[in-house]
Amino acid sequence: MASEKTPNLGLNQIDRTSPKTTYFDLEKYLDQNWRSVDEFAGGVNDSVNEIKKRLDTTERKAVTLEPGVQIVHAEKAAPFSLTGLSGRTLVNLLGRAGSCDRIDSLLGWEADLAVDTSNKAQGTGSIKVTAKNASGVYNVYGTGLKLTGGRYYIALADVKNINASNNIYVNFSTGGNKALKQSKDQSRFVTIYTKCAPTNDTTTNLEVASISTATGQAFYADAIRLYEINASDYAALDSMTAEQVVTKYPYVDSIMPVRNPYAIRYGENMLPSLFEWSAKQGTPIIVDEKSITVTLDNKIVHTVSPLVPGQKYTVSVQSGGATGRVTVTDDPESAIIVEAVGLGLLSATFTATSRAANIRLLGTSSTAVTMTKPMLNIGSTAKAFKPREDSMLALQTDLYADPVTGANADTVFERDGQYFKVKRFESVLLDGSRITKVNNVVSGTGFKALYPVVSGVNYAFVGNGSAVKFDGKILLWGGQDTTADRWGIDATSPNFAISVPVSDSGWADSYPPTLDDIRAYFFGYKAYDANTLTPAQAQAATTATWNGTGTKYWVQRVGAPNFTQSVPQQSYAGYTPYQLVYQLATPTVVPIVSEGQLSFVEGDNQVEVGTGIVLRENSGINTIAGAYAYINAEYPLKYKPRNIVAVYRNGKKDSRWEVIIRPGSDVFSPIGVAFARLVVGLYDPTDSFSTTYFMTADSPSAAFTGSYAANEKTLLTDLVDSVQENTARVSVLENKKADKDNPAWLTPTLLNGWTGDVQYLRLSDNLVLFRGGIREGFATPGTHLFTLPVGYRPKSNMEIKVRTSDGANDAPNSTIIINVSGRVVTQNAWFNKGAWFDGLSFLAEQ
Repeated sequence: MASEKTPNLGLNQIDRTSPKTTYFDLEKYLDQNWRSVDEFAGGVNDSVNEIKKRLDTTERKAVTLEPGVQIVHAEKAAPFSLTGLSGRTLVNLLGRAGSCDRIDSLLGWEADLAVDTSNKAQGTGSIKVTAKNASGVYNVYGTGLKLTGGRYYIALADVKNINASNNIYVNFSTGGNKALKQSKDQSRFVTIYTKCAPTNDTTTNLEVASISTATGQAFYADAIRLYEINASDYAALDSMTAEQVVTKYPYVDSIMPVRNPYAIRYGENMLPSLFEWSAKQGTPIIVDEKSITVTLDNKIVHTVSPLVPGQKYTVSVQSGGATGRVTVTDDPESAIIVEAVGLGLLSATFTATSRAANIRLLGTSSTAVTMTKPMLNIGSTAKAFKPREDSMLALQTDLYADPVTGANADTVFERDGQYFKVKRFESVLLDGSRITKVNNVVSGTGFKALYPVVSGVNYAFVGNGSAVKFDGKILLWGGQDTTADRWGIDATSPNFAISVPVSDSGWADSYPPTLDDIRAYFFGYKAYDANTLTPAQAQAATTATWNGTGTKYWVQRVGAPNFTQSVPQQSYAGYTPYQLVYQLATPTVVPIVSEGQLSFVEGDNQVEVGTGIVLRENSGINTIAGAYAYINAEYPLKYKPRNIVAVYRNGKKDSRWEVIIRPGSDVFSPIGVAFARLVVGLYDPTDSFSTTYFMTADSPSAAFTGSYAANEKTLLTDLVDSVQENTARVSVLENKKADKDNPAWLTPTLLNGWTGDVQYLRLSDNLVLFRGGIREGFATPGTHLFTLPVGYRPKSNMEIKVRTSDGANDAPNSTIIINVSGRVVTQNAWFNKGAWFDGLSFLAEQ
């Protein structure tokens, strides 16, 4: 026979042509065959059981996505299910002084200090620190910092060396210091840090310093911060990498929670459409999203960040028509790390550093070369081209916690496809428009303790909280009746208590401030006697400027000494209201805005976890004839953007927009360093545009914990649940749209004796309309008429003319103010018989 074995199971066969078959071998032809059959059956059974397990039993893989960038290996392509996200709060004990945008309270020892706007780590500038002597310590520092014995502190600063010969370090001037990270890097800003745990209460200086060896040695200092932390976090500092410390303790102005957290899984191809590459040199011709014509002098560059230090990546591109070249350099562009030159598929593998990587496509001569299908993937082998497809989960909300212990944190959970927040902390921006009355004023020497009633606030609170003044100073809890710049919440009546120094308010100890005075103060104004003081003198004065006699004016407390004769009714650009944060006695559950579904691809995934994303903000467009239409130029975005993720036209992503990152010294940097532009011929003014972007201001990050489906049964279960949830949500949206298409007129509660039939409604395009009027009330400047609810309020305070009457004559010059808090108040003294609101309208908040 041709074979003595069966082809599939390998069973022994009898060769009937052989003399051996004259007898029957039981071992060979029975026992061995049965053992083979049994072994096969066992293998089949194991395979069937494995398939049954995958199809009949749910199995999930737990994963924790830490702040920063990381590689996550997934066994299956599957969506991520969030099970835990908790808040954090950082309180910078230096307030905003460490921003280094101004010198302010920062001093120099054996050093000249100057603000430099062309070199900075954040904000609008850094402090250039220049040594006065050839030998000694030269530094920038803050004085009089009070540290509490038995507590733990970390101090950090971002520094960039100019020509210092010795390391730059951060240091406490009194005991317990240990410099953990120093630097004299001249190429970039590096975060340095130290820690301190004083045994007893102490007053200290915080210094960012170096030891000079020659006069004129200098460095830049920026983002100086001081945080109180707990004992376990303090002990962990010794074993953390510098990158981990920087991620955990970013610079914040005064008080900052986890703001707008996100998790992004970057596409298998980490390079975007060629329209979205970072920069062009010369005039390369972009053919389409994946094709470009370049030469030696006309190239295109994309800066890729973040990358995982130590991880291998491979860049590849197809080169045709002539010899092409792809290179990789560190950012800022320096020596080439790797490159590939030739025709056809070009690929090069490199190991990422802590810096961004610049990918460049160019030719090798003046002959044009077509480069197509650029690809950057994880690993040492070039993968087949795929367009970039990122996956993201973004949450637009603030998440607080106890700033030291991390206890009682706000948490996020998902239910029926919607994300909710367990809110344990309240944050209040104390704008003057929110103060409805004042229960008490306690006058002390050089200060007054105010007890204002603030509208729209939950006063059920626990213990203490954190607060920041308009100038960034951190306020301490309690003692407001005896010391300036303290605060608390009055447990016996619904109001906050805040002590205000005379240097800020201008009120003499003998003067009892009125409601108008107090509201004006929280709008950012200081009272003064215009008969004896100029606005600039009043603004700078540290003693009383108003005692109740003379001519009362108000001067802006922040910025230029602009003044007003009438009672201020709103704040101004550059003024930041007081911020008060306190823990609620009873947590509440509130829905939060979210976007996207994070998912993993099978194999390695690069995931970034961070904060500061702003989702689909309505964007104003300005155009320059014959050139471009711009986003974040004449009409700035709400927050300063450091990068723009996407522009949407009529709700759909519009990849035609080119995103440009301005240099740090650019004149437009006060409105952010990123803008988007579109060739004006492609812009249609009838379209509506929105922008998703990352804000410049840093905030603390938090880990996303969750799981993903590890087998087919779980994937199918997740799919069924997702279909059910999406169907339910679509039906809810349909009902909401029906409600919007058929809006109802609402009637406000009229105050201060007013009656009438005034009503309002909101249309589907966010336009709020009024009809009817009010009559027979009492009207002096600032009289509260009624309050509009959330959703019916303007984006900024509005002044609107109304027709009023004294019963016999009309007076068309009367004005109402509609505040962002919803308060509708009078601006001037009215005729008190009636007012008509018919035809009034404004665009409501989104």
